[in-house]
Amino acid sequence: MKKFFVMLMRQWTHSPVKMALTLIAVSLGAFILILSFNVTEIIQNQVETQLNENGIIVQVANGSWDSEGSVDQTRPSQWDSSIQDYLKSDSDTVIYSAIVSDSMFNEFTVDGVSYDLRSSIATESSYFDIYNLEIVAGSEMSEDDVNLGSRKVWISEEIANIVFGSVENAIGKWIQPPGRMIGRGISDKTQNVVTQYIIAGVYKIPSEISRKVYGIGDLVIPYTAILSSSMNKEMAKDMFSGRLVIKSNQTNIDDVEQSISQVIYQNYGDDIDILVWEGSLNGESTYMNDLRQTVQVFTVSINILGLVLMLVSTLGVFSIMLVEALSRKRQICLERAIGASKFRIIKEFWSWSMAMSFLGVIIGSVFAYFAFPSILQTIAPLFGDLSSELDLSVSFSLIAMMKSTLLILLFGGFFGVVPVLPIVRENIAEGLKEI
Repeated sequence: MKKFFVMLMRQWTHSPVKMALTLIAVSLGAFILILSFNVTEIIQNQVETQLNENGIIVQVANGSWDSEGSVDQTRPSQWDSSIQDYLKSDSDTVIYSAIVSDSMFNEFTVDGVSYDLRSSIATESSYFDIYNLEIVAGSEMSEDDVNLGSRKVWISEEIANIVFGSVENAIGKWIQPPGRMIGRGISDKTQNVVTQYIIAGVYKIPSEISRKVYGIGDLVIPYTAILSSSMNKEMAKDMFSGRLVIKSNQTNIDDVEQSISQVIYQNYGDDIDILVWEGSLNGESTYMNDLRQTVQVFTVSINILGLVLMLVSTLGVFSIMLVEALSRKRQICLERAIGASKFRIIKEFWSWSMAMSFLGVIIGSVFAYFAFPSILQTIAPLFGDLSSELDLSVSFSLIAMMKSTLLILLFGGFFGVVPVLPIVRENIAEGLKEI
């Protein structure tokens, strides 16, 4: 410890500007590295939470891809509605499953005013569990609503506010989708059937990421409600079961696909066309992969930048220790002549460089701690739709802090001993003659 202070005072006395600049450089390198590791770790963790919250969501269809990348569904389906029971009992990866279909409602009318919909889904109650769609007003969809084909709809909070002014005002209101041409009797005559639906509930607005990737509906309706009231509901369930959305506790789509396919083959035979994909009813989505790649490129780039700047800053330690080693060359040779080991001298320089590096870490950490919230808020908009989903109130990551400290001490200690290695390896007599 005494030698450390002697070296510190000697360096500060002989080269105060250089000493101060070296300490500032190390502190700046520590500041940047600590910030980069913290920001990237938090961004990565939150992205994975947003994209794979409690598992992965996949679409499943009985069919094949057509030339345009759309699903060419097999009709009638090669499996029936029992598929959902099989998936839950025979697969340990399936959490929820729901029959899904396009409701074909692209608009609706309220009091003579028409409103466009980005998407609408015909499904069942478990659809809300799959996408974590919290009911904020009204009642939840029940099994009876599906079994009875209730003329009810559930709309998003966004649509409720636009059309009715608030979620509370939307409950109990009637909406009228476009009429549908339905055949009547054995003749070729068709009739334009207009049906009104009552709003039974309003669900919380899903994240923009989920809406884009999965095509979550602005309006959700029991799939049995879009059929003729005279149609057998069990038959309808078998007819619609060829399209499912499934939530799995796995995070790898290949594992999910393998598990689902195995259950289907076991219960319905091997000669079945199965499609499993991550995306919406309309087909696969590259949005999540693009988002993951964007985050990966960002984190790698920021971490490399932080490492390079840290490496450059620790070169200042090398400069200081080089001056110290050259100025003490005769003293080092004398110490070796009276019995000091090479290891003891190297340890002395290593301890000194580690102390400077650690002091730089402390200073850099203090500044990084206070600058972190502002840096995170500045970087967040770079992630587009994901930026609104990020929690900017998170605190420092202890793991990132430890990794940064270890790297700075590692490089600082390495550059601290490099200048003294040639001196301790030199012949003692030759070293004393040179001075």
